[in-house]
Amino acid sequence: GDAGLVAIDNCRFTLKRIEEGLELLAKDTKAFESFQFMNRAMWLQRTKSIFAENVRRGAEVHYDEFDTPANRSWRPFQIAFILLNLPGVTKLDHSERGVGPEALADLLFFPTGGGKTEAYLGLSAYTMALRRLQGVVAGRVGDEGVAVLMRYTLRLLTIQQFQRATALICACESIRRKALEHGDKRWGNTPFRIGLWVGRKTTPNRTEDAVEAIKQARGNQFVGGGVGTPYQLTACPWCGSAIEAGKHLEAQTYPQGSGRTLTYCGDKFGQCLFSKRQADGEGLPVVVVDEEIYRRLPTLLIATVDKFAQMPWKG
Repeated sequence: GDAGLVAIDNCRFTLKRIEEGLELLAKDTKAFESFQFMNRAMWLQRTKSIFAENVRRGAEVHYDEFDTPANRSWRPFQIAFILLNLPGVTKLDHSERGVGPEALADLLFFPTGGGKTEAYLGLSAYTMALRRLQGVVAGRVGDEGVAVLMRYTLRLLTIQQFQRATALICACESIRRKALEHGDKRWGNTPFRIGLWVGRKTTPNRTEDAVEAIKQARGNQFVGGGVGTPYQLTACPWCGSAIEAGKHLEAQTYPQGSGRTLTYCGDKFGQCLFSKRQADGEGLPVVVVDEEIYRRLPTLLIATVDKFAQMPWKG
């Protein structure tokens, strides 16, 4: 009997947290605007991802075919997870934050393919939007710096996960850019970016290593074993166009150049938001070289545990 009572108590406590999330949306305009931003961003993330995947497979498709209610709806557990976390994410003095006994870490337990990723990407989108609306907090600027940190053990981080998260950042960026075009500066002047911070066997540590890897790709040479490459996306997460290492990647070392390694969408007609034609000097909002991650802190950082382990040992 005791186990049953404990479970019911936990359910009641969770329900209370979900209701608090709903109350917050009714009262706090910044929270509500961020919630709207999240829903729009996730709608785009889902529909564009499905569309891009079909294009990548060579299907003759149009985006509108995938922009249907079935592809842009929350599952009950996803929206519940988001709502119960809103107060703790929004109020900087909330008891669920901090180090006391009330401090919480929520575990989302669901089988593979059940939609966990979308649930925490949604919460990420909310957090990223809210930071920009909250502006300066305790002397720190909301537009800059890392807002969300995702940690993976290396074997669980798949390129598909990076693509899904990149599609979300593309969605956030498309909303921010469209708003700016209409003179709406709410979402800031700094692009939303995603960083991939993993071991040097996967991605380069320095921009000059990236320059070298791209040169080798252009000459069709095999990139030397054991050294990473900036070529992490083989297709654009937004439109599905192929990305070729030798053609669509550019790297410039600092101080002569921008100190950036850029990945452009390979759309040959320049219709994609992230093609060279529409995003010159920025490309897709991805940062995959360690040195560049430290210089331009991405809004969302996907990192592996080994990178954290080395932090105390590296200046």
